[in-house]
Amino acid sequence: ARLTGARVLQASTSEVYGDPLEHPQTESYWGNVDPLGKRACYDEGKRAAEALCKDYRREHGVDARLVRIFNTYGPRMMFNDGRVLSNFILQSLLGEPITVHGEGGQTRSFCYVDDLVEGLIRRMELSGGDWLPVNLGNPDERSILAVAELVKERTKSGSPIIHLTEKEVPNRIGDPQQRCPDIARARAILQWEPRVNFSDGLDRTIEDFRRRLNNRPRIVVFSPAYLPLKGPAEEAVSEIVARLPGWEFDVITARLDEKLPKETHDGRIHIYRLGTGRVTDKYLLPIKGALLARRLHQQFHYQVAWAVMASYGALAGVLFSRLVRGHVAILLSVYEGDITDKMMKRGRLISPLYRLIFRRAHRWQVIGAMSDVQQAWLENERQVQAIDFPPKDGSASGGDRNWDLLAKRTKEMIQELEILSTRL
Repeated sequence: ARLTGARVLQASTSEVYGDPLEHPQTESYWGNVDPLGKRACYDEGKRAAEALCKDYRREHGVDARLVRIFNTYGPRMMFNDGRVLSNFILQSLLGEPITVHGEGGQTRSFCYVDDLVEGLIRRMELSGGDWLPVNLGNPDERSILAVAELVKERTKSGSPIIHLTEKEVPNRIGDPQQRCPDIARARAILQWEPRVNFSDGLDRTIEDFRRRLNNRPRIVVFSPAYLPLKGPAEEAVSEIVARLPGWEFDVITARLDEKLPKETHDGRIHIYRLGTGRVTDKYLLPIKGALLARRLHQQFHYQVAWAVMASYGALAGVLFSRLVRGHVAILLSVYEGDITDKMMKRGRLISPLYRLIFRRAHRWQVIGAMSDVQQAWLENERQVQAIDFPPKDGSASGGDRNWDLLAKRTKEMIQELEILSTRL
């Protein structure tokens, strides 16, 4: 922008105000942010970004414009993105308990996406004026419990509303108790204010969620074996897919046992078992699985293929990606009980095969018991997600296995790959 004279929009956030002591929040408020809190990397990162934009404007004349975006919602929000409204809507439509953190007295204000985009456009098109930040949000403040009750009413859901304690959701510690913008400055310099009331915007968003739930995107999964044949990888995949209601899964696997049916369709999970029911079925899985996936792809238009273990399933994923000319993003998940002894020794033995597989995967996970050093080394690679996940017997760090956390991390990878697939 400095070289070309382009205008810069810095999409900042209401989180720069932290857990505010001023209410509603004006642009002149400095905020109440804990620089070492759980949310510090986000809060302080945005504050630093504003400071950099300000300095570039002062030192180099770059036309950087700061907007502080408050909670925004609307159609096309991702399922399971962790936002309160998408959580409530999805839980209601699926008949699951609607989970409110604490008593639900904390407040938020929600701006419909069309209104926000209009505000962004007006800020960028404004000629002259100062560079100071502008709040963009809806001052219609509501308690979280009231929002949950309204979502339940609008979806006509029978879901119960349940309250979770801080102990049950420790990652929410530090959430602001109040959030509401003062938009006097946006009204004055942009002649902007929200037009879509919350009730109407919520109805549009619910209808979009309902439509997409009836036509979920599908993910093709390549696995050497699957339920009822059960090992660490099969257990992990079944636990994860049960926690990802936003997708349907086509699991392509080796039959391995002639008593198993060739196809099983159970709700969102569709299992295709290839072969005659012999142990040797896994050797033909790469070719047969890739060909079947290509046929299914013509119907379901996969954006993401998920290969389980760096073996026959991964090879099927590699061949499939070649058949569809790389237009499907590949996630590789490697589940190992002991990273040090098992994975490393085998890795040296068949490293050429691993290199082929890893080159074709756009993202990969290493999941198992590992040291802090190993985890840090793996995550030096941006496309790698290393998850310390000890065996059931607790031989490493022990304790219950956190399937919710593993599903959340896998979901993050899948969503990232869905975005990437549009660019392949």
